[in-house]
Amino acid sequence: MKKNSAKHLTIAALVLSLAAGALSIAALNNRPEDQSHLINDLYQQNQQLRSQLEDMTARLERLETVVSLQSWNLDITPWPDSTGADVTLNATPSDYQEGITATFQVQLDGQAVASIPCQWNGSEFTATASLNAADGYSYYCILTSPGGTRHLGLTSPENPVPEIPVYLLSSLSSYCNLTVNDWEENNGNLLVLTSACAQVQLPLLSSGGNIKIITSNLVLRLNGADSTLVPIQLNPSEVAGSFDLTITNGQLPMPELKDGDILELYLEVRLSDGRNLQAFGISWQMESGELISAVG
Repeated sequence: MKKNSAKHLTIAALVLSLAAGALSIAALNNRPEDQSHLINDLYQQNQQLRSQLEDMTARLERLETVVSLQSWNLDITPWPDSTGADVTLNATPSDYQEGITATFQVQLDGQAVASIPCQWNGSEFTATASLNAADGYSYYCILTSPGGTRHLGLTSPENPVPEIPVYLLSSLSSYCNLTVNDWEENNGNLLVLTSACAQVQLPLLSSGGNIKIITSNLVLRLNGADSTLVPIQLNPSEVAGSFDLTITNGQLPMPELKDGDILELYLEVRLSDGRNLQAFGISWQMESGELISAVG
């Protein structure tokens, strides 16, 4: 509908109002003998005009109202290489009328990185933005109607509901950590982790569906070569996609060491999508027959 539709409806409503009044005056100006049959005809015409006037008034009020959103959601399709995703907006306006348009806008660090005109499919506006993996996205739906324009914030770092489209990079990423706070050496042939923690974060978004942990191991490396492998069982935590394990008696058989040898401890995890995660924990060096912690 064109911008001057509201003006045209206002003029039409005024004309109908004047016409209704004119019909009433015409009825009074006729001779008494003519009024009987005219009154009924004029009454019917007057009622029709008043009905049209009420309809146009209602349409005018709707045109002057700035439309909002009744509901919306963001559907995310990760790219196969996990370097980004397609984010699709589905938005239902509170009162759709011909002439209303919508734009799906995405911002990063205050700058628009995507501004996609929405398509109306008969029940909702839709648009898709292809976004590289990054954290801190803000999403908006810009609605334009004859009554004005509204910039409606959907989700952003200031109000991340939902969080996943805002923190797209983190949601596509996976990683692991190994922290060793304390350890003991037992008779030169056994390392005991008395205070350590292993943690894995699975991707919240993946083109391959739900990702699972296939294997998780503590690995000792002697001078860069794998020496000892000890499987561990990680447990789900309260954080979505996160698994962890608190270690208080982690026993690792030691290889034979000589002065100058370097022993390193890693956490290695293999995921169901083929990804291999690795985290360094601590290293030791043999000096004068004594095992000394180099990092920890």
